[in-house]
Amino acid sequence: MVITAYFCVFCFCGRLNCSNVFFCLEVNVTCHGDSVTLTWTLNASRDADPSRIFLGNCHPSSYSNHTGRGVATFRALFRDCRFKRVVTGDHLIYKNMLAYRPSAKPNPPEIFHEVLCVFDRPDNWIPPLFSSSYGAVHGYGGLHFYIGIMKDDFSGPAQSTSFPVGSQIPIWAAVDQQAHMPLILFLQECVAATVPEMGASHQVYPLITNGGCLVDSKEGASKFHPRRRTSEMFLSLQAFDFGVEEDVYIHCKIAVWDPKNLNRQMKACNYVRELGRWELLDDPSRNSLCSCCDTQCHYRKGRSAELDSQGLIQNAVLGPLTIVDV
Repeated sequence: MVITAYFCVFCFCGRLNCSNVFFCLEVNVTCHGDSVTLTWTLNASRDADPSRIFLGNCHPSSYSNHTGRGVATFRALFRDCRFKRVVTGDHLIYKNMLAYRPSAKPNPPEIFHEVLCVFDRPDNWIPPLFSSSYGAVHGYGGLHFYIGIMKDDFSGPAQSTSFPVGSQIPIWAAVDQQAHMPLILFLQECVAATVPEMGASHQVYPLITNGGCLVDSKEGASKFHPRRRTSEMFLSLQAFDFGVEEDVYIHCKIAVWDPKNLNRQMKACNYVRELGRWELLDDPSRNSLCSCCDTQCHYRKGRSAELDSQGLIQNAVLGPLTIVDV
C-alpha cells in the first residue's frame, strides 16, 4: 500500500550568514510499506550544494538542477537514514528530518522539515526480533509467543540490557493469534535467576507468583500497565537487588485463555499500595480474584493439565540482562 503526502510550497525563509538568500521549497513524500521516496524541490537564487542536503544522515540518491530549481530525490528504507519508529495503540509512525545544512555541525541547518509516514498498526504486529533483549519463546498449535525488554515508552526493543538497581525494566509479552479465536494473554509465573536453564537447586527471585500476582509490586515500584490489546501485556519491573553484576535471566510461564472466563488461575494483579489492596488489571470490579495473592491461589489440577496438553501455557526465558549497583 502506498500513501502519498504532499507538502506544497512550504516557504522556509532562513538566512545564511546574514545574506539575502531565501529558499522556498516543495516536498513530495511517498510512503511505501518499508521505505520512502521523497523529492525536494528548492527554488533558490543560487544553487544548493547537494552534499549538504540530508534526510537523517543520508545524502540524496540523485540531484538535478533545471532552470534554477534544484531537485533532490531520496529513496530510503525505514531501517536506514536514522528513521525513528514510534508505535502507538493504533499506528506505526516512521519519522525523520529533512535538512539543508550549508555549514557543518554544530552550525544549525538553514532549512529543515519533518518527514512522517503513518500506517495503521496491524492487529498481529510485533517488533522485529533484532535485539538480544528478546528471549527464546516456544510456539505450539499455531500460536507464537514473544517476550522482550523494551524502551521506556515500549516503542521498540531496548538498546541496552544493563539496568541500575531501582530503575525500571520495561517488559512486553504477546501472542500472535493468527486464525485463533480471541485470546487474552497472562504472565502466570516469573522468577529471576542467574542461569538460563533452571534446576531445583538454583536460587531464584520471585517476580510473579500465584497465577498472575505481581508480588514485586507490593514491595517495590513494579506494575502491570493497561493493555492495548488482550493479546499483549506491558510490565515494568523495578530492577532488583539480585544477581548484581551477573548475567540474570527472567523465566516466565506465559498463558493464553478465554477473555470471558477470568479466574484465580488466569489473572493479572497489581498491588496498589495507596489503597493497601490487590487490584485486577483487566476488571477492578472483580478484585476478589486477587484476594488469594497473599496466601495461595489454589488451582484445579485437572484444569492445569488440560491447559498444558492443549499448549496454552508456554515457557519463556528472557536475557541475559545485567543489574548494576550504582
